Amino acid sequence: MVARLLSTLLVLHSISVLLPSSCCRKKEPKLPVLQLHTNDSLPADLQVTVGLPAGRNKSYSYTSPSAHGALSVTLTACTSPIFWSFGPDNTTMLHTHSMDTYHVPSPSQGVYTLTLLAPESATLAHIYISTERGGPQALQSAKFSKVRLLKRQKGKRLTVKWNPSLVDPQGTDYCLVVGTKPPVGSLCAAQQDPALAVACVGRKTHHTITGLKHSQKYYFSVFAINNQSNFTYPYGTISSVFDGRFRHTSLKDGKATFANLKKLDGKAVFRYKVVNATESLDLFVIPCGGAIDIEVTLKNATVVPPKRVKSFGRITIKNPVQFARYYIKIYALNREELKKTSGVEIYATTRFPTKIPLPNMPQTLKVTEYKGLTTCDSVTVAWMAAPGQKSAHYCLSATEGKIREMEDYRMPNQCGLESRLKKSVDFAVKFCTDEKNYKEPVVYKTINQLKPGRNYIIQVTVKKPKGKTLSYDLLQVHTKPSCRRKQE
Repeated sequence: MVARLLSTLLVLHSISVLLPSSCCRKKEPKLPVLQLHTNDSLPADLQVTVGLPAGRNKSYSYTSPSAHGALSVTLTACTSPIFWSFGPDNTTMLHTHSMDTYHVPSPSQGVYTLTLLAPESATLAHIYISTERGGPQALQSAKFSKVRLLKRQKGKRLTVKWNPSLVDPQGTDYCLVVGTKPPVGSLCAAQQDPALAVACVGRKTHHTITGLKHSQKYYFSVFAINNQSNFTYPYGTISSVFDGRFRHTSLKDGKATFANLKKLDGKAVFRYKVVNATESLDLFVIPCGGAIDIEVTLKNATVVPPKRVKSFGRITIKNPVQFARYYIKIYALNREELKKTSGVEIYATTRFPTKIPLPNMPQTLKVTEYKGLTTCDSVTVAWMAAPGQKSAHYCLSATEGKIREMEDYRMPNQCGLESRLKKSVDFAVKFCTDEKNYKEPVVYKTINQLKPGRNYIIQVTVKKPKGKTLSYDLLQVHTKPSCRRKQE
């Protein structure tokens, strides 16, 4: 019967490797070794696994080399309760359903006998004799572990996180057990329950679970395995009713709202309610690092079809419906884009757009070089003026270097731009200019004091008075290698 139990464990181990659970991402498990201990004597500070037949005592011995120090035994019952005793005289009888630790009051030198009885059915058991003061330190430190849940909105996912073990963190692996019934007390019990999903993740301290059902309660149990001692112990547990609904963020008129797209798996939904009768609803969208797609809907009808926003976007909805709720859906589902972005910042208003602290940007943010005017120490650039503003504060900077090959890297990260510009000290040249009542659609400026034959990244920014700073696209330029003609 014991051999059959061990065989069942090995079969379940193989199934867990070959077939992913309905609620767990496919992983290559590193389950603890379950080799049966065939010796009648027990080692110290090393977990062993034994097989117990039903209704028959089995005894093992441990020789304590010293009368000083600490001594305890931790017993884990896998599938059936166990009666047991440990000591020179076996006078104290214990009863274990999952895991218990017995501390010898006054350890003495000599032989201790461990007697085990599984009265109901055959089972496997883990035995761990510890000489650490207070019992296994790993088991004591597990009391301070914290298991946390992080909801992932895409694909009905949930990420379980926990702190690394305080005892031998580099030599500790973890297994996560997921089920819809109260957790079992041992990993070996979970391995034999086909209703539970077991995912062993090595030294990682997080695991993402997929395919969860809305309104279903799930139990998550983390078990730790010390690779040196093979000691396997409960590390933490948490339960939660999974809420699979997609939640939105409400926008307040004229107030900036930020969403971390990485934590939201690249998708965020904002809601804005039109309170007053108005001629337009203006949306200002600022991607933080990578391009995003935006779509606006009203009662499941598309108001603004999906549109790509790379650096800055303004969307105007004419004659919005009073008291209606508009949903602004932001997507950054491309993995490469999601790596570059930290999130998205959005403003919504039905009042005067001038109340928004952002400069009014033109349709195109491209900065152009007039190559015919480029010299060994200067370049002349032009850009579309910020429209509809009485005055605009432009700053130009030249930084020595090259833009990455990918075109998208020409888009600067608009979020926190002003703070980064203040901290930066690697500008070769930087100057600012105020343009008041600028009527020309294009602004021209020459950047001087550059070095011959060098690559520069040109950045043009515009600041709204008493407001924020936004950037035009970056421009790559190269000064002429020689100043000979200029001197002639």
